[in-house]
Amino acid sequence: MESRSDHGVKAGNAKPRPPDYEHLARIFKALGHPTRLALLAKTIGGEFCVADLQEHLDRSQANISQHLAVLRDRGLALAERRGNQVCYRLADERLAEIIDLAADIAEAIG
Repeated sequence: MESRSDHGVKAGNAKPRPPDYEHLARIFKALGHPTRLALLAKTIGGEFCVADLQEHLDRSQANISQHLAVLRDRGLALAERRGNQVCYRLADERLAEIIDLAADIAEAIG
């Protein structure tokens, strides 16, 4: 069995490719807004349409749509049109782990 580095590159003669910190920073910036975190946290439980998210977060439709556009642009949320509604879900289920882990760390450090 071949071993792999932390970045998924086969160990051995090949040098591991460093992470793209610029791209990673854009993702963390998108996660760094309370409304966007709340939107992602809500979609952990499944798929939700904009109207549902608007009601849950008590924000305007325009505000929710702006934040969802950022999440879509960063590849964190997926949208699907259903008639006259657009519904959203997590683009990658591992986002739930990131949010849970960050919440645990925040609670631990006070």
